[in-house]
Amino acid sequence: MDMRCATAPETVAEHVTATATGASVQLRYSRECGTSRTRMWGARIGDRIESEAVGGVRPYRAEVKDRAEADTYVHTAMTATRPGTLVRTCFLPTADGRKECFEARVGRAPEPTPRTRTSHPSTT
Repeated sequence: MDMRCATAPETVAEHVTATATGASVQLRYSRECGTSRTRMWGARIGDRIESEAVGGVRPYRAEVKDRAEADTYVHTAMTATRPGTLVRTCFLPTADGRKECFEARVGRAPEPTPRTRTSHPSTT
């Protein structure tokens, strides 16, 4: 996977140490790539995350497989999204398996530039 286009993704939503186990989860969006992904850190072996564009084909998942991964970021694969796409991210702790989910819209489309009204001189 070529991840160079996502060198500066925007953090759209995050739950820092807010999961039941104290792990942190972020939903990130890259306008340049037209993709979003989820990452977690501070997790335990067996903890999982999943991310999907609501109404998309399938969720992408990632799991902490060993101690080395537990000590760093673990990412889902990128999923194609465009500005305004609703993305659901879930954390699934190995301890009790209860899903902790949140949703956010990624890369909101820029606000349209307001039109300046010009007044025309009256002709008299």
